[in-house]
Amino acid sequence: MASNQRWKEQTLAAYRNFPYAPPEYPGAPFRARPPNPPYKGAEGWKCSVYYYWWEYLRRHEDYRATCERDGKGPYKELYKSFGNVHESDFHSWWWSHLHLFTFVSDAQRFDESSKFHKEYEGIFLHVGYSRSKTEMIANARTELMKLPQRLLNEELNKSIRFTPAARPVLKSLHQHLLAWDARLHNPDIADAELCDIAGLDVKLPYDPADIAEMQQEGSAWQDLDKANRRTKTLTVQRHLRIARQYIDNVALGEFPLRAGR
Repeated sequence: MASNQRWKEQTLAAYRNFPYAPPEYPGAPFRARPPNPPYKGAEGWKCSVYYYWWEYLRRHEDYRATCERDGKGPYKELYKSFGNVHESDFHSWWWSHLHLFTFVSDAQRFDESSKFHKEYEGIFLHVGYSRSKTEMIANARTELMKLPQRLLNEELNKSIRFTPAARPVLKSLHQHLLAWDARLHNPDIADAELCDIAGLDVKLPYDPADIAEMQQEGSAWQDLDKANRRTKTLTVQRHLRIARQYIDNVALGEFPLRAGR
């Protein structure tokens, strides 16, 4: 029981120290500013760059081969940290690997009240509200002075092994992945059709309904349709280029990282 309580305390503390919003799970600290979801209705545990870190690593074929050989291969060093991302679902993987993206604050004091979940990163103290303001401040000062300077120095020097290389836009990460998976399962489909299959967001120059109406009326519609198809083609190709870069770099421990569009 004591070890379960300690694990819970460590997990709550670790959740405070992510550079970007971690997956949302019941009992985890409340996220004051949750990120924009990757798509409408996305579960809270998918609204995180760390979920997509896992997804993109699963798309790297050489890393998959390393997983199939139990860590033997060109990506054996990365495997020591990330392990086999194919052997289970994200939930199982996350709870045993979240330490890759954060750190536990050992200098913190833990409190199980709801107040703990509303605090920001720091040293958590529980002071009774029945005391006067002067007594509360004095009590807080006394507790702070009890913390060894060594612990505070260790906190300042802690680093995170894997930090997102850029500010993530979850919707974009999701769209790139939709295009990548659609191409993987439809290798011979033209890019314009692939755009529809993948369900990508695309702003077309002409309304398809207007084109269909013109076609029924016998009006010249081909150039308009051609322009729309070109837009879809370019959209798919852009998504695939970016996805390729993200997949290549995630196997180097960098995500989301790309050189261009």
